[in-house]
Amino acid sequence: MINRAGLGIACALGAAGLYGLVPNFVRGAIGNGIPAIESTLFRTFMIAIVFSVVAVAQGERMAVPKGALPSFIGQSVATLFVSVAYLGSVQFIPVGLAVIIFYLFPVLIMLLAPVVEGRNPGLFRILIALVAFIGLAIAVGPSFDSLDIRGILLAAAGAAGATLQFFSGRAISRYMTPAAFGSLVHMVILPPVLAIALYAGSGTLRFLPGGPATSLGFTFMSGVAIIYIVAYMAQMLSLRFAPASTVAPYYNLEPVVATAAAALILGERLQANQYTGGGLVLAALVASSLPGKWKK
Repeated sequence: MINRAGLGIACALGAAGLYGLVPNFVRGAIGNGIPAIESTLFRTFMIAIVFSVVAVAQGERMAVPKGALPSFIGQSVATLFVSVAYLGSVQFIPVGLAVIIFYLFPVLIMLLAPVVEGRNPGLFRILIALVAFIGLAIAVGPSFDSLDIRGILLAAAGAAGATLQFFSGRAISRYMTPAAFGSLVHMVILPPVLAIALYAGSGTLRFLPGGPATSLGFTFMSGVAIIYIVAYMAQMLSLRFAPASTVAPYYNLEPVVATAAAALILGERLQANQYTGGGLVLAALVASSLPGKWKK
């Protein structure tokens, strides 16, 4: 019989594989007339509806308990950062590079989890984090002048948001089911996402009738929403079953899927230094799953 930690790990692996497809579908939508922020808007709208239906069908109370309010606010801010910043970054830099930067978040979780729990992170964790940041420097450094700084900053903001999302998701799961708080979180962030989309589009949305979006663009945008809905539910279930520090290392699968999909779907190729730096970041991600085994 699978224990709760095992269920958490299984959900994490499923979520990671699906999440790896999202930035590639966003890039596909961009190439067919739909900006990244509009894919984010459509995705946010759809997940708010779907999760609301699921929560109501399960008889969930659609209200945030007083004790869950701080973690709910944290989850809302984190989800907004991940949704807008990470997905927006692929409009300015290659998917593979955005992935390298964004997937520092499991290392950040590994480093911060002991601090949150009131413990010293230890030398091993600090060394792993240093390897990850060295890898990032190698991936970005040589071509920094030719890269769009907006994409780099957005991907970094997304990584910070993902870190907060894990810790706040674990905390709020003690009070609410993923369907209940997932629907409310996305309802809360829908207005700011809409405002950003309208600002970026000078008051218009390109996926609406009469805009430049193609049918293939709509397909990619719909894929973003469907994949994200399933992946988000799996992610929040993983945090319901196990602590963030337990499931975070299994999201190592996500950058592998994202990079491979970028090559297969988009024909994207990174530079040699980006593969080298990305390899170091991936090695750090894998090593981040080991600290628990080093405890005596």
